[in-house]
Amino acid sequence: MFRSSAGEANAERAAYIRKRIDDQSRLWLQRASIWGSGLFLVLSIQDYFSTPENFSRFLVYRIVVAAALLAGSFVIVRIPAKYIPALYFSLVIIPAMAIELMIIQFGGIDSPYYAGMILLVTAVLGFIPAQFWIHLVIAAAIQLIYTVPFLASGAAAGRQDFAIINTFMVMISSTLIFMRYLSGKSLVAELGLAYDLEQHREHLEEIVAERTAELAGAIDRLRASLAERQRLQGELLQVQKMESIGRLAGGVAHDFNNILTAIMSYAELSLMKLPEDHPVWTHLAAIRDASEKAAGLTHQLLAFSRKQVLEMAVVDLNAVIQDVSKLLTRLIGEDIAVEIRPRAVRSTIRADRGQIEQVIMNLAVNARDAMPTGGSLVIETSPVPPDDPLLRDFGQEEFVMLIVSDTGEGMSAEVRERIFDPFFTTKELGKGTGLGLATVYGIVKQHNGHITVESAPGRGTSFRIIFPLTASGGADRPRDVESAMPGGTETILVVEDDAMIRELAREVLESLGYRVLITSSGEEALAACTGRPDPIHLLLTDVVMPGMQGTQVAEVLRAKRPGIKVLFMSGYTPDALAIQGLLEPGVALVHKPLRPATLARHIRQVLDSGA
Repeated sequence: MFRSSAGEANAERAAYIRKRIDDQSRLWLQRASIWGSGLFLVLSIQDYFSTPENFSRFLVYRIVVAAALLAGSFVIVRIPAKYIPALYFSLVIIPAMAIELMIIQFGGIDSPYYAGMILLVTAVLGFIPAQFWIHLVIAAAIQLIYTVPFLASGAAAGRQDFAIINTFMVMISSTLIFMRYLSGKSLVAELGLAYDLEQHREHLEEIVAERTAELAGAIDRLRASLAERQRLQGELLQVQKMESIGRLAGGVAHDFNNILTAIMSYAELSLMKLPEDHPVWTHLAAIRDASEKAAGLTHQLLAFSRKQVLEMAVVDLNAVIQDVSKLLTRLIGEDIAVEIRPRAVRSTIRADRGQIEQVIMNLAVNARDAMPTGGSLVIETSPVPPDDPLLRDFGQEEFVMLIVSDTGEGMSAEVRERIFDPFFTTKELGKGTGLGLATVYGIVKQHNGHITVESAPGRGTSFRIIFPLTASGGADRPRDVESAMPGGTETILVVEDDAMIRELAREVLESLGYRVLITSSGEEALAACTGRPDPIHLLLTDVVMPGMQGTQVAEVLRAKRPGIKVLFMSGYTPDALAIQGLLEPGVALVHKPLRPATLARHIRQVLDSGA
């Protein structure tokens, strides 16, 4: 509570005290009026025995006084405070005048009823709190009502007892006024203290209210912080789970690549040596085709684990969704309306165009399966506002958003939590691999993007993906694929821990005219080179092996044979190998599963390079 000045505060304090005194005056005046009316009527019994001849007249006086007092007790609680002194005077003067009439009519100066005046003075001054000046006026009025009639009539002349009675009444009045003065000061002090305590209480209540509001705000902030922490913990657990599954999937795909390399390569070598009309040619072709499908499955696993090989280029996302839309009608059916909305003004990203197309196609297939009776599919690009919640975990980069929405069946919260898990599917057995959305997740993460899903049963599904924007520029040009298998006469040292890959490399390379040294480990490779006078032109080595890693073998051989060239083999991407510290960026690398023509071209390119 704020005040403009100390004077205003003192005025409020005085008004508070005055009001409290007025309230007490109302209360005690009401009580005294009710008590006095009853007492006046009861004392009529004394009239009956003391002065029977005046009983009827005195009874009228008493009834009038009692009625006046009762009326006053009713009015006192209903009138404004400014009228209280006037009512107070009236309720005192009326009984005083009635008593004076009874004194005059019964005994005059010698009447014992003068005790009524003393009783009235005592009751009024002793029991009814009021402002001090009111008590002074009332005491003087009672004294004058008793004294003036006798003085005016001369009845008091020479009467010593009258002087004694008046002196006695003055002393009683003076004593009561003095006591009332002291008690009034005490009452004012108490009321002032009560006012101060009330002000302090209100001030404390304001402080408590402010602190309560601050505490409530702090609690709300704490709840929000805890909710955010729980959200981040949930996201962290999800990321850790996906990373763990990704490592598992990547490891499985890496090992599977070695097996596929042998199957695909031997099938191709056999097909190259046989005419198409040979009885087993179709069988070998079926093996090759099945192997390529298996390689596609491996590719999806590597996509999820973010270890597949990407051919990065500057890609216009608006152009991609428009081009893909031409294929979607055949893919998802004519009962689903496809709407393309390229709304992003800037939409160039650095990406593998084929992988981005794979993302859109997988999401479109997912939408088709969610709309068995038809519906609507919307594919759009949009700028990402700086305050979008998706950007809270990213820096100051600019992003573009790809949104794929459908009007399908939607999904429950339980399904949403597992939607990107590999091999998780809600389809019937045999109708889905559970890798479609897992592949999407892996591709998005490998492109430094982020994906979220919004869905509810019966409300459709919306996938939102953000990619970092890049400056516009020419796309990377893919290398031409040659069908020929170039050969040579150089000496090649092969280091591979997998026996099938070793034998495949021997057969392919020897058929191309190379001299081949086959070893199964780094230690064996170094031993084969020791003391060998003939040059070794190329080291073809796996990167990840038991014992010495491929990079370690290459480092030792380069020190011993400065002119040797190196070609690494791996099922992992260069980025994944660089993150693990297994391979420096920019080195020559051929990816598994190996195909004879691909291996032949890479070897020839490294041997012919000036490095």
